[in-house]
Amino acid sequence: MDTVNVKVFVRDERKCPFCPDALSLINLDTKNLANELKINLEVINLDQNPELAEKYNISGVPTILVGDNIKYVGLPVGLERRVFTNTLKLVAGGGKGSRITQEQKTKLTGIKDPATVKVITTNSCPYCPKVVFMSNQLAVASEGKVTSEIINSTELPELAAKYRVSAVPTTVINEKVRFQGIPEMDAFVEEIARKPPVLSYYI
Repeated sequence: MDTVNVKVFVRDERKCPFCPDALSLINLDTKNLANELKINLEVINLDQNPELAEKYNISGVPTILVGDNIKYVGLPVGLERRVFTNTLKLVAGGGKGSRITQEQKTKLTGIKDPATVKVITTNSCPYCPKVVFMSNQLAVASEGKVTSEIINSTELPELAAKYRVSAVPTTVINEKVRFQGIPEMDAFVEEIARKPPVLSYYI
């Protein structure tokens, strides 16, 4: 049976009202997906282990780390719920079922410096789930070269404000806004691989 490692970073409930929901979500997936994959769950309380916030580059709580390089900051709820479940399956299967082409994979694994892709979403955004899953597929295909970070701005508006987000989905690559809306996959890969990337928008 395929296995996926999941770490959930939380704080005490009075500091993080959504943290219990994050644990409930993972426990539900563990139960619902029991016949398809095994979830190895580790819960890390940052109030008790503050040094791990820096080690794992945690910018907000709750944060759910799927595998080594897919990170959800805030809860994957609403329209993103199914994408989160599919991401668990994708990581557990080592990328099986991904739509990334061999050419795109070669470009991703060939980049010199690791890249971070941040997709900023809201709970009600109808276009966000597609971009989120694109980003997660790229992270898996990159063999550790790309980190996908999904930021729920409904729960953590201060993180969206940092990038002056005016519409979602907004995609930030290496701390610079590169897309608003849904990009073509080839353009997504090129923006990650290119140095320096060129600002582009897709509606």
